[in-house]
Amino acid sequence: MEQAYFEQLHKDSQAIIQKYQKTSQAFTTKRTLSFLALLVTVAGAYDIGSPWPLLAGLGIFVYFFYLIRGHSRLHDDLDYETNRDEVIKEYIHRFTGDWKEFRDKGEDFPERKLTQDIDLNILGPSSIFQYLNIARTNKGRSMLAHRLRPEPVEVHELPLRQKEVSFFINHIEDAIKLQAIARQIPFNNRMDSLLAYLRDRQGDPSPLMNKLIFILPITAFILLVVSLFNVIPIEIPGVLFILQLSIALLSLGKNGVHITPLYRLNKELISYCQLLFTIRAIMPQKTGGIDPAEIEEALAPIKRLGILCALAEVRHNFILLFLLNAICLWDFHIVRSFIGWQQAYGHRLEHWLDMWHEAEVAISLSVIGHTRPDITMPELLEMEDGKPHIEAEALSNLLIPPGEAIPNSITLGPSLNIITGSNMSGKTTWLRTLASSCILAYAGAPVCGKALRLTPVHVLTSIRVNDDLASGISTFYAELIRIKAMIEAADRHIPMLAVIDEIFKGTNSADRIVGAEAALRRLSRPNLITMVSTHDFELCHIKAEQVPVFNYHFEEKYQEDKLLFDYTMKEGPCQTTNAQFLLKLVGITD
Repeated sequence: MEQAYFEQLHKDSQAIIQKYQKTSQAFTTKRTLSFLALLVTVAGAYDIGSPWPLLAGLGIFVYFFYLIRGHSRLHDDLDYETNRDEVIKEYIHRFTGDWKEFRDKGEDFPERKLTQDIDLNILGPSSIFQYLNIARTNKGRSMLAHRLRPEPVEVHELPLRQKEVSFFINHIEDAIKLQAIARQIPFNNRMDSLLAYLRDRQGDPSPLMNKLIFILPITAFILLVVSLFNVIPIEIPGVLFILQLSIALLSLGKNGVHITPLYRLNKELISYCQLLFTIRAIMPQKTGGIDPAEIEEALAPIKRLGILCALAEVRHNFILLFLLNAICLWDFHIVRSFIGWQQAYGHRLEHWLDMWHEAEVAISLSVIGHTRPDITMPELLEMEDGKPHIEAEALSNLLIPPGEAIPNSITLGPSLNIITGSNMSGKTTWLRTLASSCILAYAGAPVCGKALRLTPVHVLTSIRVNDDLASGISTFYAELIRIKAMIEAADRHIPMLAVIDEIFKGTNSADRIVGAEAALRRLSRPNLITMVSTHDFELCHIKAEQVPVFNYHFEEKYQEDKLLFDYTMKEGPCQTTNAQFLLKLVGITD
């Protein structure tokens, strides 16, 4: 879709919001007038001593209640449209570059320490995760981060992921609707406490108590009715009500163990119901891991659990808590109903909620199809004799705006590929583009380009290498550790795409060339595609025994005092440099 499409959606949404706001003001006026009219009718009935004005008052009261209900529904519609407009604005931000201000950068996954995340901008500031993520739940965010990993997916799994993503690419309005509903869920929402409780329930009420919670209230109510006819003193049912309240207060903590997990879940569960209901309505058949038939099965139980959560919130009101427990042992009935629900459906809830989490991931990945015109679904090829293979046609980087991204093509088998070129010519960007596109492919996402076909390969990188003063590790040593990991993976015959930018840039030129030649020979294996950029032209002549060696380069042109790049990769080693020109340009040299 073009930016203009979303700008039109934003304009239309703003018009709807303004309409709702005007209607809301009208509702407020009508409610105020009807309430004043109700007071007048009551006062009139009192003044003239006649009940007839009360009939008019009854009609006004019914109208007043109708206005309250209508106003409440309007507020729900206004909240939804406001959320929808926020979703649309986020799409526009992806075109304008303001997406780099999105709050969720995916930095809160402490268990994940992958160098590829930093090297390829997978997680963190200005990352692929920040660009794509629409997930509100903690589980959805974690699942998306897990999908964006450098390990290959099983060949049979990829089509399932791609079907989910393709569905939401082709149903953009439905994707926006689901995102708008999901914004009712608090950011990074967790259901862990409830799900943990469902898996490990303790302290169920005794069978005797389950009977008494019906016998005692019914008996107390019957005795109350009898006392109204002066058959027995009213103190007798009063004693029973006090007994019930005492039992409830004595069991307040024990019942709280069951009821506390239900607190504050009502709104979230209503939102989950709306989300699953919407998915069932828009998705005609099972798509990937999302099954409308299972959603149909889940809706009624989740709605019932939401009702129980709403009833459990009575505990927040001490007057109602005391009154309802005195009348009918309220807490015990909530606990009994919840345990019944738990026994029937508790083992299924996590799976049902995961269907929305799966949809969050698919919608996030479909954002590429919503914002980029130049997309293709990658094809995962079968591995032959353990030899990796990658074919990329007109591939460009997702994080570079479409009008600025320059596509490049390449076909790679087991080989050592040396990329040379001047500063800022595009070497590192191309390495990141190729490697990150492989990771997006494994996630089930489209990539920016005309075609991407690849066998399952592990992606290992050495691009952004920094020292670690606290651990006494220099930049050079940190890079050695990464390249050693690549060599060890190669020794285990793991099919791999190894990407190295400016190899051994942390040491002197003589040692760099000797060390680079030794390392690259170790990384020249039939199970490896090795891509390495360098300023050392001596490496262009390296020989490898097991795989062919290819040279590529990026170059620049000079026009008066300007340095121009076409960012297009060409075959052969580079023949130009621009360091002296840049030194002169910034005024360091004459």
